[in-house]
Amino acid sequence: MAACCLVCGLSGFALAGGYAIKTVVAGESLASIANRYNTTVEIIMNYNTLTSEVLHPGDIVKIPYVEATGGAAQTAPKPPTGFTTHTLQEGETFSDVATHYGLSLQALVGANPDLSSMDSLPAGLELLVPPAPGLVVVLEQGQDVKTLLETYGVDPLEFMQANAIQSPLELRPGKMVFLPNVKPQAALDRLAKVREEETRYVWPLQGRITSYFGRRNLGMGTASFHSAIDIAALTGTPITAARSGTVTYAGWSNRGYGNLVKIQHSNGDETWYAHQSEIWVGVGQVINQGETLGLVGSTGLSTGPHLHFELHEAGNAVDPLAYLQ
Repeated sequence: MAACCLVCGLSGFALAGGYAIKTVVAGESLASIANRYNTTVEIIMNYNTLTSEVLHPGDIVKIPYVEATGGAAQTAPKPPTGFTTHTLQEGETFSDVATHYGLSLQALVGANPDLSSMDSLPAGLELLVPPAPGLVVVLEQGQDVKTLLETYGVDPLEFMQANAIQSPLELRPGKMVFLPNVKPQAALDRLAKVREEETRYVWPLQGRITSYFGRRNLGMGTASFHSAIDIAALTGTPITAARSGTVTYAGWSNRGYGNLVKIQHSNGDETWYAHQSEIWVGVGQVINQGETLGLVGSTGLSTGPHLHFELHEAGNAVDPLAYLQ
């Protein structure tokens, strides 16, 4: 297994000063790792609660950063009452963790709102697992808790009970608290944009490509230019959004497309989905990647059930195969 060293700056559930995630490779020892990171064996052992200095290839250890003047980095805030932690394993996804604990993705994001991504997370990353949906925040210097609760519409008594607060004196800067039933909208919006950039376009339908992008021969010495790919599938097969965006057209097209849906994406590009037997979305609707738009059909100028899928970049049709993942 290759070595992995990743800076984790996830405020709220990582170290205030950050830490490195290190996957041990053959020939490495705790002493050599400590020397490489300019720290001590004792600091690494204490931070990882190790009882032995023996390491094996594939083991994951976290190395807390040290101040320039020496000394261990400040420890992370203690998780709120009722929270547990989960260390991401090799090959495990954020969705896997949510499913394992019977949580929605929204609830898991609320407990870990500073995630850099939901799809590109390293093994060894420690996630907070909440007892219920809500939002985790770390109190800042000079922050007024009463204003914080009013901003999010949280009942003070419910807040005190959820965090087992006995006295207002416990609400000090740096304390991690839980705001029950608060939707982590800012984090969800940010991660949606990250996901869109990471995944780009995915296949809207699985099936056999019956016509490719480009010039095609129609016989009898005639030809035309096909500005899409055609994907054959049975009538009624769900068609999903290749990328998140906003529906700008949903209805009948007199240009041969039949039932057509157009989605505009954040950078202005568009995807078109034609010949549908049924349309399930409407103009102005915000669509997530992978959400069903309608069903395969053969409406308009079509010789059989299939999806005519176009991708427009800067107003021009381009070959979707160069973009699909």
